[in-house]
Amino acid sequence: MSYKKILLIFVSLLITLLLIGFFVLVINEYKPKEQEILKVEGSEIKELELGKSISLITYNLGYLSLDSTQDFFMDGGKGVMPEDSSNVKKNLKGVKELIKVQNADIYLFQEVDIKAKRSYNINQYEKLREDFDGTSAFAYMFKSLFIPYPILNPVGHVESGNVTLNKYKVKSASRIALPSAYSFPKRVVMYKNPILEERIKINGTDQELIVYNVHLDAYGTSSGKGKQFEKLLQNMKLEVEKGNYVIAGGDFNQIFPDTDLKKYPLKDTSHFLPTKLRNEDIPKNFKFVTDYSKPTSRLLNKPYSGSYKDTQLYIIDGYVLGPNIEVQKVEVIENNFLYSDHQPVHLEVKLSNK
Repeated sequence: MSYKKILLIFVSLLITLLLIGFFVLVINEYKPKEQEILKVEGSEIKELELGKSISLITYNLGYLSLDSTQDFFMDGGKGVMPEDSSNVKKNLKGVKELIKVQNADIYLFQEVDIKAKRSYNINQYEKLREDFDGTSAFAYMFKSLFIPYPILNPVGHVESGNVTLNKYKVKSASRIALPSAYSFPKRVVMYKNPILEERIKINGTDQELIVYNVHLDAYGTSSGKGKQFEKLLQNMKLEVEKGNYVIAGGDFNQIFPDTDLKKYPLKDTSHFLPTKLRNEDIPKNFKFVTDYSKPTSRLLNKPYSGSYKDTQLYIIDGYVLGPNIEVQKVEVIENNFLYSDHQPVHLEVKLSNK
């Protein structure tokens, strides 16, 4: 057999294997419904009442693998995952200590892995909820059989999503699908952005507080991000029309409207380019809330140097509040990106009588 024939057979076999692999990914693509009821685990310890302070923390955990020592290939770095599981375990311990110390009523976490090669198959959801005195719910963002890139060191299997920990009595929890920012075939292995919605009964009233745990798209088109934000607002406005209170918190992957771009300039736009939210994008009785004095996220083009001055920084995490919600305090819990490429944002509010 000639060299050319051997080469042709080899190439044909390789193409066939690739096609079979792609077909397997297609038939196993995660295709969530528009709305799915979620299991709420644990038991509540508090009842929600008007006029009393409520504390929330939103924090994108970066699957406990994107700490200050890491970079990431999609942000211009080279990393795919930490060299060993010690990073993930250290970051998990740190976040569990944060939950204990802050003692917030509601935690909105994004990018929490339950099974993934990139975080050494540690079930982070189970670990986070095991010592929490309250309820927990999980909504899938990623459910990919195999992510085949980067080619030389593929991300592999990923199951990941949003987690809400809540001390109040949760009537129900749902996963609300957001419009996909990707088309076929890329959509097959990309994440499916969710809203994790929890409904909390307000004691002594017929009203509810609806809390939305949000993670909007990072790398898709600006129009795709816009459609996702519009879907969130539609849900919030419908609840307000019913007489309910609404709070959305999370990683919006868009710059909050009152950010000082002289203080936090977009120096590197080659990989992650967040669009800017506008105050006029939301109803007049709604408001954006975050701490504009400190960054909430960094670019993962390199490990964190320890200095804001030579780091690409963003303010993309925070809250959108509906009417009759009084802000008492909002602050970034500054930890120098020790456990994630984000920093947590703490909020205290009161629900006013209507």
